[in-house]
Amino acid sequence: MSLHHWESYYRGGALASCPMGAAASYTLELRGVWEEFFGALPDGARLLDVGTGNGAIALIASEVAAADGRHFEIHGTDLADIDPLRDVADGARLFRGIRFHPRVATEQLPFEAASFDAASGQYALEYTELPRALAELARVLKPGAQAQFILHHGDSVVAAKARESLQQSALVLEDTHVFRRLRRFLEAERSGQRSLRRTKDDLLAAMQRLQQAAAATDNRLTLDVTIDAVTKLVAARGQLSPATLESGIARVESDIRA
Repeated sequence: MSLHHWESYYRGGALASCPMGAAASYTLELRGVWEEFFGALPDGARLLDVGTGNGAIALIASEVAAADGRHFEIHGTDLADIDPLRDVADGARLFRGIRFHPRVATEQLPFEAASFDAASGQYALEYTELPRALAELARVLKPGAQAQFILHHGDSVVAAKARESLQQSALVLEDTHVFRRLRRFLEAERSGQRSLRRTKDDLLAAMQRLQQAAAATDNRLTLDVTIDAVTKLVAARGQLSPATLESGIARVESDIRA
């Protein structure tokens, strides 16, 4: 997902990006790992949660501290333009005392050196330039500070599906060139070019390849979005102006590239 997609996701108010059950936040083993980590921090610890999203891990830290009668100073950073207090239901109460820093890259943290007692991050470091991010985390952590990060491993379902989605995007944009073929067909039809039949056949061939690829997988969102958009644009071409058609093509193409 691009930064734009993450921001749209967070504005929807979800706490967890990979929920493990009916609860709004993380449960089961994931929650247990974090409760153990935060439970070992001393009262008054200053914590940095990177890639915080809508604050799911920061919230667990706050809840662990409150349950033991302790207090942590918690900061959450994210490259996305986050606002959990606004976007999450009852966010002002849930995140009371937690400070969020939107549009902050882990590779360039706006904090003084040796200023944090602990750092955390879940599904965060894999979205950074790792050497720079680790160097910056080392800079802001105090000597002897604790740090814990949970990442998607290379063979995880998430990573596998991401690789497949990238391959599908390449099929759409770089192999079939379906949007280019759609533009050529529309232009040939508008201008009465002799190439109309050829451009139509080229578009149909591209769509057939995309449909065959979609039929071969259950991870077909990228392909379905493309097929649906092209089909609807072709069907509506008699009712839409050339400028409106081009705007629709460009919007879908931009989403796939993102």
